[in-house]
Amino acid sequence: MNRDAEVAQILELQGRLMRTSMRHHSRTMVDEHLTPVQFHLLLHLHSHPGVPTSDAAGALDIRANIATGVIQRLVERGWVRREQSPEDGRVRLLSLTDAGVTLVNEAVAEAERGFISHLNALSDEQVVQLRGILGTILAAVGDEPAQ
Repeated sequence: MNRDAEVAQILELQGRLMRTSMRHHSRTMVDEHLTPVQFHLLLHLHSHPGVPTSDAAGALDIRANIATGVIQRLVERGWVRREQSPEDGRVRLLSLTDAGVTLVNEAVAEAERGFISHLNALSDEQVVQLRGILGTILAAVGDEPAQ
């Protein structure tokens, strides 16, 4: 086996799979006129409610002043709310509104349906193998233990 050639093929296939999966998210982004940064922020707030603006900017890897504009547009559209921190009145905490939660849940469900349709091409044994492989990779990068 030529490991470098195999890894190169895996990278190419993984990129193609990611592009296919992004098409499912893209439907939501296009339908709702969201930029990728706005969508990423909504996803982040879905899993990390009540974060300060600075943390949200860090998660997006953008400057705080840029994040403020992104957040403002999402607040105006009714998907994000800013609340004053009870510990420090200068800090604004960000959370999704009910409409924001609904939007993200629908986008995630659409992406999951698309991914499940991809998995239908695999045998039961291949699904188990893939789960094991992904678990091992995630454990190696410290995301979660392999099971």
